[in-house]
Amino acid sequence: MAEADGKVIGTTRLALRQEVGGGGVGPLAQAIGWRRTLRGALVLGLVAYGRLAPDAAYIEELTVSPTHRRQGIGRALLDECDAIAGLAGKSRITLWVAERNEAAVALYQSRGYHVAVRRRTLRGRLLFGAPVALLMEKPLPALTTRVLTDGTHP
Repeated sequence: MAEADGKVIGTTRLALRQEVGGGGVGPLAQAIGWRRTLRGALVLGLVAYGRLAPDAAYIEELTVSPTHRRQGIGRALLDECDAIAGLAGKSRITLWVAERNEAAVALYQSRGYHVAVRRRTLRGRLLFGAPVALLMEKPLPALTTRVLTDGTHP
């Protein structure tokens, strides 16, 4: 989570293993509102991973407040995810994104992600005007120790 002046301005959720049961979406809803959170959950339900491979981490959510975008917050959140996934012994990190979300796709590409799967979905087109979803993947280097950007170890 990224904060400024006591307010949440960016959040991410990283899965390191397949979850049994549900996780809370309260922090995300607090950051971006319940309407956007529920819409996002519907979109993710269309393209969500069925199974998370043992060598992979998965970015379930990444959002930055519109007034704080293009200031390096998204890059910093992605870098944190890389560090945590690397420490957990993961060799790659993945995420889904709408192809038409050009700013997000460009951000992910600038951080080393490439398109692994391109999926067309009629439901995505009808519900959200997002007919194509991309599964993007980034290989992670094998490191024995990493330090988070705030200088701590997870």
